[in-house]
Formats: sequence, structure tokens, C-alpha cells
Amino acid sequence: MALNPYETPRGKMRARAEATRRQFLMIMGGLAAAGASLFGGIEVLKFMFPQASGNAPALFKTSFTFAALTGGVVSGKAVTPVNVLSETDKRVTVVLDDAGIYAVYLVCTHLGCTPNYVTDVTTGSGVAPTVAEARGVRTASQRLPNGWACPCHGSRYFIDSTNFYGPAPRPMDWVNIEVTPDGFFAVDRGTLVATRGPGDNTPPPWRLLVSTQKSNGKTYGV
Repeated sequence: MALNPYETPRGKMRARAEATRRQFLMIMGGLAAAGASLFGGIEVLKFMFPQASGNAPALFKTSFTFAALTGGVVSGKAVTPVNVLSETDKRVTVVLDDAGIYAVYLVCTHLGCTPNYVTDVTTGSGVAPTVAEARGVRTASQRLPNGWACPCHGSRYFIDSTNFYGPAPRPMDWVNIEVTPDGFFAVDRGTLVATRGPGDNTPPPWRLLVSTQKSNGKTYGV
């Protein structure tokens, strides 16, 4: 009578091992299928219930008005000829000078920190205050050594956003600004009107004109 190999001790151990291997593969396959179904279900739910982005939109309206910045307009000129108002949380400063209005995008060109507006930007830099005072379109009586100082690594910028001290490789950019029908400003950080490369210290000519509340169209580097 022939001997059944599965009845031997070795055959029984092999049969149990094969059964255990099949069970293991079935369990792993089941887990993989369950994981794929769970992942797919989560993605479907995300698609059906999208979450709002936590990032601030590129286009926003300022909390201050055209009148607050300019002091009003008489004979086509601002009553307050020079002024600076900031939306620091939105990383934009709006500057008024004798040529008009522009908006500086407060992103340090070194590592992206937010520079702070200061009325004396040259102290400790080795640059004479008169150099900073000469930047921007301002009469002698209106000039200040103002600009921006980065709190992270010490970069400094003149009032026209030109870098002059520290590791920043180039000037900060200017973004588009318009007057809204209700008298505020609409700032579009997604639209550059002036951008300059390393070593370019040319003052950008773009301005939002006080007299017309329209752009002069003189973009630079874009």
C-alpha cells in the first residue's frame, strides 16, 4: 500500500506551512485592498468638500483710502505730498511721493522675510543719510533717510526698494495698485509693475498718478 506523503511528519509540516503562507498572502492582499479603498474614499471626500486655502489672496483692498494717503487733491496735487502707509500683514507698503503712488511688495530678496519700514534706514550701515534722502521723487524739505530693514539678516532698502546693505541680492519688487470706486486701493500682488535684477539701482518710473488716479504705464523690467 502506497504511503501518502502528506501523512508523514514532514508532509504535515509542509502542508501547514503552505496553508500559513496562503493565509498570510490573503491577509496582506486584503489589507492592501482595504488601504486602497480607504485612500480613494478620502480623496473623493476631499474633492466633494474642498477646503479654503489659508494663504492670503493675491488681490486685496487696503484698509486705508486714497484720501487718507494723499490728504486730498488740490489742483491735481496731493495735499500731503509724501506719505507711507503699510499693510504689513499682507506684505505691502504704499508710498506716495511727488511723482505719484507705488506699492512695494515686502518680500526680502534674500530669504523672503518681511522687512520693516523705518524712518532711518542708514544707521550702522556705513551709508550716509543723504544717500537715502536722495532716493525717491521728493523735494529737499520732504526728504528722509527712510526705507526698509529686514529683521532676519539685516538687509536694508531705500524708499524706492533699492537694496544697499546686507545679503539681499536685488531690489524688492513693486506690484500693481489701483483706486477702487469706493476710494480705497486695490493691490494686486500677482501683477508686477517693476522688478530689477542684481546690481540694478535704477529708480522705477511707474506711478499711479494722483491727478487722474490712473497708471502712467511705465512698467520696469516686466
